[in-house]
Amino acid sequence: MSARTRRVRRPLLRSARFWVPVSLAAVLVGLAWLAVTVTPSVLTARDELEKAIPYAAAAQKAATSGDAAAAAAAGAEMRTHTARARAATQSRAWTMVERMPWVGENLAAVRVAAEEADRLTGEVVIPMADVGVDAIRPVDGRIDLAAVRTLSTTVSRALTVADLSGARLSLVDRAALLPQVAAGIDRLAGEIATLRPSIVSVDNGLKVLPAVLGGDGPRNYLLLFQNSGEVMPGGGTIDSLAEVHADNGALTITRQSSGSAEAFPAFPGPVVGMPPGSQETYPDGLGSRVQSLTRTPRFDLSSKIAHEMWKQRTGVAVDGVIAVDTVALSYIMAATGPIDLPDGSKLDIGNAVSMLLGDLYATFPPEEVDAISQSVVAMAFARIASGDVDMASLTAAVSRAGDEQRIRLWGTDAGEQSLLKGSPFEGEPPASTTTTDAFGVYFIDSTPGRMQRFMTQGVDLAQAVCAADGKRHVRVRVSLANTVTPDQALTLPDSVTGGGASTAIGSMRVDTLVYAPPGSTMVGVSRNGQPAPSIITTDGDYPVNRVGTTIAPGETAQFDFDVLATDDDLRTLSAEVTPVVSPTSISTSKLDCG
Repeated sequence: MSARTRRVRRPLLRSARFWVPVSLAAVLVGLAWLAVTVTPSVLTARDELEKAIPYAAAAQKAATSGDAAAAAAAGAEMRTHTARARAATQSRAWTMVERMPWVGENLAAVRVAAEEADRLTGEVVIPMADVGVDAIRPVDGRIDLAAVRTLSTTVSRALTVADLSGARLSLVDRAALLPQVAAGIDRLAGEIATLRPSIVSVDNGLKVLPAVLGGDGPRNYLLLFQNSGEVMPGGGTIDSLAEVHADNGALTITRQSSGSAEAFPAFPGPVVGMPPGSQETYPDGLGSRVQSLTRTPRFDLSSKIAHEMWKQRTGVAVDGVIAVDTVALSYIMAATGPIDLPDGSKLDIGNAVSMLLGDLYATFPPEEVDAISQSVVAMAFARIASGDVDMASLTAAVSRAGDEQRIRLWGTDAGEQSLLKGSPFEGEPPASTTTTDAFGVYFIDSTPGRMQRFMTQGVDLAQAVCAADGKRHVRVRVSLANTVTPDQALTLPDSVTGGGASTAIGSMRVDTLVYAPPGSTMVGVSRNGQPAPSIITTDGDYPVNRVGTTIAPGETAQFDFDVLATDDDLRTLSAEVTPVVSPTSISTSKLDCG
C-alpha cells in the first residue's frame, strides 16, 4: 500500500470520535445536574405559593370584620410562605434553566408568580391589614383627619402595587405553559382580582372621608330612621329624622324631629319634580309626606325629596342623606352596647327589633314610643361619635347592614356620589346586563300598623323558551306568609295591628310590586293559581306590575308575575328585594310552559 493511499490515524484525544460523545455526555450531565438542582426549588416554590394564597382571603376577611390582629397574623403567615417561594426561584441554576426552550418559559412564569406574590404580600396584604378601624376612632369627640389622610396614602399605594402585579401577570403567555403552571398564574391573578374591589372601596372612602367629616368646611347631613315594621320599597316608613353637623372631624346631632304627621305635616304636593311614571306607580304621598320618603326603590329620589322637605321646614340645605332601618340599628347596638329605657329595661341587640317594632307599645303610648325611638337613635349616635364603641363590631355591623341594603347613602357632591355607584349603599332598581336579567321585588305595607315584623317572604325566578310562541317567558313567584297566630294577634297593641280600623286584627295588607328589565312586557298576575287584578305602570324605563292582597293570621299567599322577556336567549336571573325584618329566600327554577 502506497503512502498516498494509506489512512492516517489521528490521535484519540484529537478525534471527533472522542469529543462528540464526551461533549454530549457533558451536556447531559450538566442538564441532569441542573434538573437535580432546580427540581427541588420548583417543588418548594409551588408548595409555598399554594400555602400562601389562601391567607390573602383570610387577611381580607379579618380586616373587613375589623379584626386587625387576625388580619396582621394572616399577612405575616402569608409573607413567610411567599418569601420562601421567591427565594427558591432566585438561584443561578434557575436562571440558567430559564434560558432553555419550553421548560425555561415555565420556570420564568413560576418566578414571576413567586415575585409578585411576595410583592403583593409585603406591599398590599400587610399594609391593608394594618389599616385598622381604630385609626378612625373618635377621640374626645373628634376623628383625627390627619390620620385618615395618612391611611389614604397607604391604601392608594397598595392599589397601585396590586394593579402593577396584575398587569405583569397578564403578560405571561399561558399558551406556552404547562396546564398546572398556567392554572397557578390564573389563581394568583384571580386573588388580585378578588382583593381589588375591596381595596378600591377603602381607597375611595378614605379619599373623601376628610371632606365628608367637615375637613374642608362644615357640613350637615340628614339621618333618616326607618321603621321596618311598616315596609316600603326602600325599606320602611320614616319614624324620625335627625340633622347631623360635621366640623373638622367632630360629629354632633343638632336637631331632631318625629316623622309623625303631627310633627312633620304633609306638603300640599310634591316638593321636587317627579320622574316619569313615579306618580302613577306610587300615587299615595311620594314627594309630599315625609313618612312616604321610601315609597320608591330609588334612594336618590327619596333623598332629593328629603333634602327639599328639610330645607323648607328648617331652612338648612343638607349636604347628604343617610337612611338606617330598625334591623341595622340592632346590628349597630352590638358595638354601642345596651341603652337604658325609661321603665328601667334595656334595649340591646337581642331585643331591639321586637321592642322598637311592637313591644314598647304595650307599655307606652305611641307618642312616648316616638320620643323613646328618637332618644335611642341619639344615644347610639352619641356613643359612636365619642368613640365609646367596639370599632370592630361597628365595622362588621355597618358592612352587614350595607350588604342587606339596610343602610343607604346619598350626597349632593356629584364626585363623592359617583363613588357609591354599584355599591349596596346606593339604592337603585337593579340593572340588567348582557348575561343577567335583574328583577326588583318590592313591598308596601297598607296596614295602619306595624305588622311586617311577622311577615316572611320568598322569591323564585323561573324561565323557559316556550314552544307555543318561541318566546322566552319569565315567571317571578312571590310567596308571602303572615306568621302571627289568631290568638297572638289578640294580644298585640293596636299600634301594631291597626286595631281593626281597615283590616281585621292580625291581618296585614301588602302591595307587591315587580320591576322587570327595561323592554320586557308584563303579561299578568295570578294569586294562588287564580288570575288576580293588578296595575301595570312604568317607573322610568322599568315595566312595573303591582298587586295588593290581605293576608290573614297564619295564611300564605302566592303570586305569579308573568313576564315576556326582551329576547329568546336564556340568561342568569337575579332579584333585588325590599329588606324586610326576616331575610328573603331567593331561588331559581325551570319554568313549565304547560
